[in-house]
Amino acid sequence: MAGQLVALLFIGLLATQLLGVVLLRFSAEMLNPISRDQVLERLVIAYRVIQVSPPSDVPQLLEAMGSEGARFWIDDVAPPADSHVTREEERVLHQLGLQLDQVGADEAWVELTPPRDNWFGTFDPRLGWSIFKLEMAVQLPDGRWLHSLQRPLAGYQWWRLLRFSLPASTLPVLVIVLVFVYRTLQPLKALARAAERISRGERIEPLRLQGPHETREVSSAFNLMQEKLTRFIDDRTVLLAAISHDFRTPITSLRLRAEMLDDEPTRIAMTRTLDDMRQMVEQTLRFAQDDAASEATRDTDLQALLDEVVSEHRALGRDVQIEAHPPHFYRGRPVSLKRAVGNLIDNAVRHGQRARVRLRTHDGLLRIEIDDDGPGLPNGLLDRVFEPFFQQDPARNHAQGGVGLGLSIARSCARAHGGEVTLANRAEGGLRASLTLPS
Repeated sequence: MAGQLVALLFIGLLATQLLGVVLLRFSAEMLNPISRDQVLERLVIAYRVIQVSPPSDVPQLLEAMGSEGARFWIDDVAPPADSHVTREEERVLHQLGLQLDQVGADEAWVELTPPRDNWFGTFDPRLGWSIFKLEMAVQLPDGRWLHSLQRPLAGYQWWRLLRFSLPASTLPVLVIVLVFVYRTLQPLKALARAAERISRGERIEPLRLQGPHETREVSSAFNLMQEKLTRFIDDRTVLLAAISHDFRTPITSLRLRAEMLDDEPTRIAMTRTLDDMRQMVEQTLRFAQDDAASEATRDTDLQALLDEVVSEHRALGRDVQIEAHPPHFYRGRPVSLKRAVGNLIDNAVRHGQRARVRLRTHDGLLRIEIDDDGPGLPNGLLDRVFEPFFQQDPARNHAQGGVGLGLSIARSCARAHGGEVTLANRAEGGLRASLTLPS
């Protein structure tokens, strides 16, 4: 944004300068006053030198005077009369008459030729760019005519003016704009970084209120939003933890009463149900406590984290393999990530006998893939299994110690990092769980 704004401003300033060039090009005086005085002075000097010099020395003197780009010569033929005299030609004739008092109006002749090459003027190798060609003639006392052909500078030379005005007017403005843009965009960049960190589940300090009034209002609104969001999550987590904790007492009481029943089938059924309830409460309480802990984020080597999780599962005698990958550091909450990956591996081993883990990077995303050799899932259940306490086969899950929170916890951990967990059936059989994280 800063580069675009500065470029747009520079183009606007340049367009303003060029517009001024065009306006001055058609409104400025035709000949440069200093250059006009110089060409007149050369002609007057040549006129006076001829009067005081021997006739034999005049050709050499005129040639020497033409060394600065002007040409002088003497001709017996009078220049052609011009019926149309421009305002600039009248000005030159008037000044020439003032400098040569003895020359009458019919004894001087001026022809000013505008450029025909292009708008920029006529280029002379010795004089550079000049806009006009000025030819003058003055009648000498002996009746001959002294001619002069010179190329005076134009009254307005756009390249010389731009060479000064463009840096003088543009550079200070650009510096001021750069300072202003930097002052304006720095809080916005800080806001963007803070939003990105919050999307990863971090808790950050309130933003400093700096910059223009509008930017301070945005930062203040962001701080208020973060405060309300944090308070809401904390209240919800504390409430969930309190409810789960308070369930323990009535469940324990019911279990004691169930143990006192004489009807054995009823006692066994009630005890099994109470055990399931206790396990669900324990899992919910654990999830709430982990969420309330607000683990700090830090840079973590994902490959080393995966190796550690795989080693823990192998120590339990499970068939888990991992594909080697170079170290890749990611800023996140390692305990939460380990729990998410551990739940996905546990789900793969429980329903698919074995798990194969790999880390991939693609299109700016990190992807942890976990494949199993199980029967897969119907397409309609690929998303429903993430619902809390959802169980496709409750009897089998209870026998294996599951209550249907593993995938929900894994997805919650991933989303807390700004990522996602998805399931897909593999063409060769089995299920693939993909934990995707923003890099």
